[in-house]
Order: sequence, then C-alpha cells, then structure tokens
Amino acid sequence: MKKCTKCGENKENCEFRVRGNSLFSWCKKCESIANNAKRIPKEKKPKVIKSVEEIKLAAKIRMLKYRYGITLEEYEAMYVNQNCKCAICKKDYELGGSKGLFVDHDHETTKVRGLLCRKCNSAIGQLEECKDILLEAIKYLHVQ
Repeated sequence: MKKCTKCGENKENCEFRVRGNSLFSWCKKCESIANNAKRIPKEKKPKVIKSVEEIKLAAKIRMLKYRYGITLEEYEAMYVNQNCKCAICKKDYELGGSKGLFVDHDHETTKVRGLLCRKCNSAIGQLEECKDILLEAIKYLHVQ
C-alpha cells in the first residue's frame, strides 16, 4: 500500500506507475487528471469543401513535384514553349487533363525532356527509350 501525495488516499501499489525501482508519488488516476488538464484543446478549423477542380489541381501539383521535380508553372512554361503541341508529332493538345500532354523524362537520370501526347509517350516507352531500336523501326518503315 502507498499513499498518493495528490489525493491523499492509500492505494495498492498496482495503482501507481513504476519509475525505475520505485513508484510515482501520484496514483495513475491523479496523474491522468493532471495530464489532461495540461492539454490545450486544438482549435477546430472549419472544414473547407473543395471543388473537384481544386482537388484535381492540387493532385497534379503534388504529382509534378513528386514524380518529376517540377512545378505547375514550369509545366505550363514547357507547354507554351512547345506552342501547345506534342514535341514529337506536333499535334495541338489542350493543357493538362487526360487528353493533354504528358511529362516525358529519362528513366535513368530522371531529367525532364519535354511534353508528349499519350501515343508518342507510349511509343517511346514501348521502344524502351532506346535510340537503336527506334532507328531500326525507322529503317523498317522505309523498306516497306
């Protein structure tokens, strides 16, 4: 039995936390009440409801930074520098979206090369980003 110095009650040893070889001077209940009193309640912020467009834009910004290390502004600058066209097929594409231009990058160095349409980006990926395979494909097309 031990007396709690906070509430003054005699309690079983199991009602006190152990500190090394001795017991705390306050019982677990008094200690819990004191700890809860110290806690400052967090101010609840009003929940902001975002539109689908805002959520998609935030996801795009995170994805560009995480995958390619570029900002949305850098992506848009590349888009303008390429005259809103795919860097390979030169077709016009809208900015972003599922039908927009995709960031093309070297998978070994992670260096961003430019913006490509889905077909051109997929073609480069299917050819394993290998110049030799691409040149052989060009030769093959000229023979036929």
